[in-house]
Amino acid sequence: MKLLCLLTRKAGMTHQEFRDYYEANHVPLISRLLPFFTAYERNYLNSGYSFSPAHVEERFAGPTFDVVTEISFASVADYQRMLDALTDPTIGDPIRRDEENFLDRASLALYMVDTVSSPGALTMP
Repeated sequence: MKLLCLLTRKAGMTHQEFRDYYEANHVPLISRLLPFFTAYERNYLNSGYSFSPAHVEERFAGPTFDVVTEISFASVADYQRMLDALTDPTIGDPIRRDEENFLDRASLALYMVDTVSSPGALTMP
C-alpha cells in the first residue's frame, strides 16, 4: 500500500526553506510518532530542469505543489494503525502544529495508490 501526498509550502517560504524545514523537523517527527511505514520518500520538484516533450503541443500547467511524498505500508493493518494513531491528541496535535509551520494545509492532496512497475529499457534483454 502506498499513500501519495501532494504538499505545498506555506505562503512566504522559499522552496529551499520549505525543504530544509521538512527534512530537519517534520521527517524526524513523523518517523518518531508514526513508525508504521516501510518507506517514507520525498520527491521535491526540481526547477532546474524542464520537461517539454516534442509530442505534446500544449504547454504543461505549472505545478500547484512542491513535493510528492510517498509513504509505503507493508499491510492494510499498518496503514490503519497510522490512522488510529493520528486520532490520539498526543500524536495528531503535534503533527498538525508542525504542519502549520511549513505547509499550506488547505491545499493538501492525499491519494492511496496501487503501484505497477515495469523494467527499464536498459534492463531488458
